[in-house]
Amino acid sequence: MKQKKNIYFIVAEENIDKIYKFNKILLSQLSKKFENIYFLNLFNLKLFTKKKVFSDYQIDDKTFIVNFNDSKKFKEFILDKKILAIVFLGKDPSYFFIHYLINRKNIKLIMIMNLGQIGNKMTIDFNFKYLFSAYKHYFIKGFYYLFRFLTIINIFPKIYLLFESNLEIKSYIENSRSRKLEKIFPFNISYFKKVEIVNSSYFDSINLIRNETKEENKNIIYVDTHFDHLDKIYREGKLNEDKQNFFYDNLKVFLLNISELYEMPVKICKHPKNKSNHSFYKTFEISKNSTDKEIYGSKIVIFTLSSAILNAVLLKKSIINLRSSYLGDYLSNIGRQYVQQLGLVSFDIDSDNRLDKTQLDNKLKESIKNYSTYINKKLLADGNISPNQKIASILEQEFYN
Repeated sequence: MKQKKNIYFIVAEENIDKIYKFNKILLSQLSKKFENIYFLNLFNLKLFTKKKVFSDYQIDDKTFIVNFNDSKKFKEFILDKKILAIVFLGKDPSYFFIHYLINRKNIKLIMIMNLGQIGNKMTIDFNFKYLFSAYKHYFIKGFYYLFRFLTIINIFPKIYLLFESNLEIKSYIENSRSRKLEKIFPFNISYFKKVEIVNSSYFDSINLIRNETKEENKNIIYVDTHFDHLDKIYREGKLNEDKQNFFYDNLKVFLLNISELYEMPVKICKHPKNKSNHSFYKTFEISKNSTDKEIYGSKIVIFTLSSAILNAVLLKKSIINLRSSYLGDYLSNIGRQYVQQLGLVSFDIDSDNRLDKTQLDNKLKESIKNYSTYINKKLLADGNISPNQKIASILEQEFYN
């Protein structure tokens, strides 16, 4: 019997729609190459997690959601199938049983990491006051090393193919200690068997927006962040209400000043996880769930820290980074990485509120010249090729291999 040409996503999520929407462009390309697309949801097989009631359903003509409440049903489903699967799974202990379960000869795992994000390279010492929370966090993080050991001894599966947009990461993997040891000993140690460079997913999303939206340079946008970032809370605790008020007051002054300077309205792209009802958000127009489109139509993009500004980098928009002591060391460090790697203009809103339009324009023009190196190494290392089309084509070839 001929094997059906299907592609699978292995996930463990309460909300599959979130992953579906995030991968919508990729799914449209995969649907041209494969007969059906299956999301295999193993959420109820996670350890230490309260079980949920899910129903299987069909999203469109080719896309199906299949939920598994026990390992037996999963084993029966994959029996006699050739599974080429894009995997979206964590590496903490709650996922360990799932990794053990999918370690099968007939399952070939694919990982896609082509956002081109700027990582946080610095480890910040946590506050002794929050020692217990930090200990719990690092205790869980320490399980990564156990996870890697279990992949080395083949208890957990390795990744057959990684799609990556960052040339530095590809070089790091290919020149890693694991790869060097593999040349000496006849063992597969590396977590990634193969790495394929593709452009950042922002490449396709920008082209899609170009077909839908007119680039008008009509306003200034602030890409919002939220204070309750887990890694920040583990290290420094939650920001109290007084400090949040100081931050928002300073931010409001800066945004009103720059709005007056350029005679343009400021629009806030509110972070989807930010549930704050602070009065700051009543001062400006709010945009939700359309950050990419807002960036495309803007003249200036302002942020504290957000990977969404990589869209602005590709579009070579004027970008301003804002600093504040109220963000804390952890979030401030991530923002600093953006400034350093992209050569961005940056202001300390706790003290820098005087703006000169001519000077700022000159700084922004110079800053844009710095984007090219980052773009060529981490976002568009694969020329003018659609990443999602390339991924779909390669996966089709892998299916027949």
